[in-house]
Amino acid sequence: MKLDPIERWSPEMSREEASWRVRLTRRRFVGSALAAPALLAAAATAPTAARAAERAYLQPQPEADWHAYLTETERRHPLAKYWYRFTPIGDDVRSALEAGPIHPDDMLPWGARAQIAEASPPGAANGWCVLPDGSQYVAVRTRFSGCTASMLDWWFLWAQREEIIRYKIWNPGAHVSMSESPTPGFQRSPDDKPYWGLSRFPVEDVGLGVARLRLDFVRPEAFGFGAIHNGDSAVCVRVGLPNGRLKHTDMVHYARADEDGFELRSRFWMARDFEAMAGGWPIAAAVADNIFMKRRLLPQHAARGLAWHCATEYHHLASFLAELYGEYGQDPL
Repeated sequence: MKLDPIERWSPEMSREEASWRVRLTRRRFVGSALAAPALLAAAATAPTAARAAERAYLQPQPEADWHAYLTETERRHPLAKYWYRFTPIGDDVRSALEAGPIHPDDMLPWGARAQIAEASPPGAANGWCVLPDGSQYVAVRTRFSGCTASMLDWWFLWAQREEIIRYKIWNPGAHVSMSESPTPGFQRSPDDKPYWGLSRFPVEDVGLGVARLRLDFVRPEAFGFGAIHNGDSAVCVRVGLPNGRLKHTDMVHYARADEDGFELRSRFWMARDFEAMAGGWPIAAAVADNIFMKRRLLPQHAARGLAWHCATEYHHLASFLAELYGEYGQDPL
């Protein structure tokens, strides 16, 4: 099938951003450098999502069916308008990312992560850096005008089930496929948000080539958060290899409500430490959790690519979340 080119260039786009998006149209589907051959030699394929009567889990797609662009059927879908209506990154964020790496002193340390909820959290709002021990860090701020944090919670459930196009419209050209299943061993409580305790298996390009990842959505308390402020939301995720043998990134998206909507504060601590994910084996993590392996497994440009990816997808989402929720927010999940 002939793939559509991306026809959403903006004259305001920087050369770096435009070039990055062009590469998405041509890049072959290669494995992420994070998925090092030495650690993946014994890796099993991502577990098939179980069908539960109360949830419609997305099933993994065969690799031959991965398409970064819309199929003929998807192009006729009502949601396709959001895929074509791409919104470029805001000038303030673009300028910050183009400025190069921030100083490590300007990052939000993992130990101070709960301060992301404060009115003025420590560290730069936008930027990325590489630390001396080989770990990396990303910060991105996105304005969601006319939206509520509960809409973001709804998105994290609605967008990642039933139809692949829901996931594709989030980051056109970079999001390919999605599947999900319950996180092994997670004990659900009555007050849990619906997406807590789910493991997602996205196929996407976060700047290192298209690869399948695993995202375990956990309760904020698992990341050291106390009570979340009324009207706010904290999305906390452990990111790693699909087989669960290695967690390499801790991710937080904190939605802080204000009178105009909310400010989304995204933070990624990459290779802060390596450990097994729920249901995984600790052997690979024990082998990888050292400075030598961090530098070997994590390319120097990983944080830079992830920063652009995050800024792209959330600025695009902010442009249509309120409208989308108005159309689909009352439908059964």
